[in-house]
Amino acid sequence: MMAPFWIASILLAIATINHNNNGIVQADILYAGIVYGTPGNNTPDTVEALAVCRKYGIRRIRIMETDDLAIQSLRSMGIEATLGVKDEYLPGLASSYEAAKSLFEIYLQPYVPSEFVVNYIVVGNKVIPGPNGKYVLPVVKNLQRVLADKNLTQIKVATAVSTDVLRTIFPPSHAAFSEKAQGDLIPLLQHLQETNSPLFIDVYPYHYFAAGQIRQDFATFSTHKAQYWDKTLGYWNMFDVLVDAFFWAMEKRDLDVKMVIGETGWPADGNGGLTTPELARTYNQNFLRHITAGHGTPKRPYTYREGFIYSMFYENDKPTGIDQRFGVFYTNKEPVYHLYFPYPKKHGRKGKSEKLFNTTG
Repeated sequence: MMAPFWIASILLAIATINHNNNGIVQADILYAGIVYGTPGNNTPDTVEALAVCRKYGIRRIRIMETDDLAIQSLRSMGIEATLGVKDEYLPGLASSYEAAKSLFEIYLQPYVPSEFVVNYIVVGNKVIPGPNGKYVLPVVKNLQRVLADKNLTQIKVATAVSTDVLRTIFPPSHAAFSEKAQGDLIPLLQHLQETNSPLFIDVYPYHYFAAGQIRQDFATFSTHKAQYWDKTLGYWNMFDVLVDAFFWAMEKRDLDVKMVIGETGWPADGNGGLTTPELARTYNQNFLRHITAGHGTPKRPYTYREGFIYSMFYENDKPTGIDQRFGVFYTNKEPVYHLYFPYPKKHGRKGKSEKLFNTTG
């Protein structure tokens, strides 16, 4: 039997938030999500993680390094998933349609769409640029062919990249894809555009703040007017700078690919006063408000964007420091800080919000 290869991904939705009969807050439609990772010797397993999602009304999930337990746990949970392909399986899946078909039939066909919903399949996590980058496009094509054969074309196939694929960030209008990324990335983006499939991007304003390149208020969406100008475009936050850098880089290649925020977040500890629960909450809360408000970015205004908060739990097997402390929940499954999920304005509930994560119980 072939080894499991699916990595799950979470897209929380943020639209209508209600209380059920038990008084538990529920988020019915979400634009943002939370990432479940496993690097920790005391990280709750997938069954426990999904129970936390259900408790707090999280309807979509990204689960890194998933396995049979993850797939089985998703059954009948009412939680939607974005699934990924482990990097080490890319060469085999790139060379054979039958391998992609077999893996799909083993791990997903018995359950999709009757027992849980899959929104996206993400092929490789930040493997471009790198030695495995050349396999991404063939795997995407093989999986798309499998999904078409199964009449499941509503499941979109994507890949995830970081800002490492960009040659420059400032100003965003000067952004372009790096030479080391172009060879594998440009043909892939052309194909994603042709098939109406997204690109997942990692966006971390924290790193630019920690490096002393930007102010805290610009990093955490806390400014009250534009702080940075790129020609006629005024930027109120670093998040928009990074997202628009990708838009500009694609435009230079005559590309227009939908983007999903694959990861974003702020560590709650690990780097002194730069990483506190208060700052982490401020960034993540403002991120949620930002993507649900429908303002878009200076280059692409008036758009809603899907996104994923990294991460669900503290992960103590990662390198000591901030990498361990991005979690919204402690490993005992208690929230690290409060988060509120606002109603998007398009649903006619301006200004109203409900508590989702409550550290006070």
